[in-house]
Amino acid sequence: MKKVAIIGAGPGGLAAGMVLSKKGYDLHIFEKDNQVGGRSKRLSLGDYHFDIGPTFLMYLEILEEVFQKAGYDVHKELDLMRLEQLYTLMFNDVTFNMSKDPIENIKMYEKYQPGMGKSYEKWFSAQRRKLNVFAPILKKPFPNALHYLRPDVLKAAPYLHPFKSVYSLLKTFNPNENFIHSLSFQAKYLGMASYQAPSFFTILPYLEHALGLYHVRGGLNQINHKMAELIEKNGGKVHLNRQVEEIIVEKGSMKGLRIHGEYMPFDEVIINADFAYAMNHLIKEDHLKKYTPLKLEKKKYSVSTFMLYLGLDKEYDFSHHEILFSKDYESYLKGLTQNEITDDISVYIHNPIRTDDTYAPKGHSSLFLLVPVPNLTADVDWSTYREHLKEVTLDLIEKRHQIDLRSHIKAIHMIDPTQWKDDYNVYQGAVFNLAHNLPQMLNRRPQNKFEEIKHVYLVGGGTHPGSGLPTIYQSALILDKYL
Repeated sequence: MKKVAIIGAGPGGLAAGMVLSKKGYDLHIFEKDNQVGGRSKRLSLGDYHFDIGPTFLMYLEILEEVFQKAGYDVHKELDLMRLEQLYTLMFNDVTFNMSKDPIENIKMYEKYQPGMGKSYEKWFSAQRRKLNVFAPILKKPFPNALHYLRPDVLKAAPYLHPFKSVYSLLKTFNPNENFIHSLSFQAKYLGMASYQAPSFFTILPYLEHALGLYHVRGGLNQINHKMAELIEKNGGKVHLNRQVEEIIVEKGSMKGLRIHGEYMPFDEVIINADFAYAMNHLIKEDHLKKYTPLKLEKKKYSVSTFMLYLGLDKEYDFSHHEILFSKDYESYLKGLTQNEITDDISVYIHNPIRTDDTYAPKGHSSLFLLVPVPNLTADVDWSTYREHLKEVTLDLIEKRHQIDLRSHIKAIHMIDPTQWKDDYNVYQGAVFNLAHNLPQMLNRRPQNKFEEIKHVYLVGGGTHPGSGLPTIYQSALILDKYL
């Protein structure tokens, strides 16, 4: 029986465990933490509960396939709810309430500016065509440049627009800044500004608008716990509090792992740990050529995030998902890409109590706040700046919503880029991993079948197809092509 190890019980590692758990392997998942999930685990502050990381669940068909591979139906295993309202977007002069119904969105845009509804309709139709041609590409391995000659890739070429960004492509549909930003803020899922993100990623908001946004009762962290449960039900083993110290390599081939000083032989190893962290800490440098620490340092990485988790003794009428855009959003985005810090921030608010009463006691709420910030390559002293940014964030919410938030805070937790690095092993605190610029996509991204060492595979945001829950789950499905 082939013995397989997975390093890390984040979404990618657990999805890989699901995909492989029905194949009869002797399967072991090693997680350094005391619970599964990685940077998407659950945080509890007394009776207040939070998702540490991802809160958006979209493109559900990929997760459906992951569960199906393990012999289960995701709709029977999880309490899934499709959101009627996608999110609220608060700009300086207008608030957009995005609906799951595209017809309602057309009406909303048209009411804001005559003709904009038609622009949205054209954008929507264009993204449908784009997704239809690109989806097959993202569901397959892309190990080398010869794959650009595949029929599915050639078919997609006219839709690529390689010299346009998300921002510049959206501008061809309508030049209004609010229109553009309402359909491009999703580039931050990739840790990039819309001015940087390749135009391909205009399909991200389409996935939300056409296929819906979902919530899982108890939080998206419950996906991780359910996966771990089903993996063990299928015969796999999930080992908590077991940090992998080294991947043992001999003559270019993986032989096993060193865990707590003990050597354990394996036939195959799948890395779900942060890619750059794994290359720096789990593999000796003399076994690497393409991904040495020095070469990794020169690559481009995503932005980071500053997080506030607030337990409140009051419920607020925020939407389930809400974004407060900075006054000068264009300057804010450009500053992020240049490692600049500003007090004119944008804040994402997750207010799940609107949908799910399990997050907090009755009459209370658990509020998740996210501020995109530069990663640790920026010259910022987070030991002091984090307190300042906390106050700026609370000030913005109180002013925009005309509320007294501070007096209702009963529990608080913060995560800044240094903690992403130190506590979660995220290289440079870049929570969205390697940047998704064209030189770091497809065959130029670390491959699911690792190029440098035999019997080593990769899943997660640092490999093909990329960051974000759907593509992370897809990276695990691609393993089926190899194992």
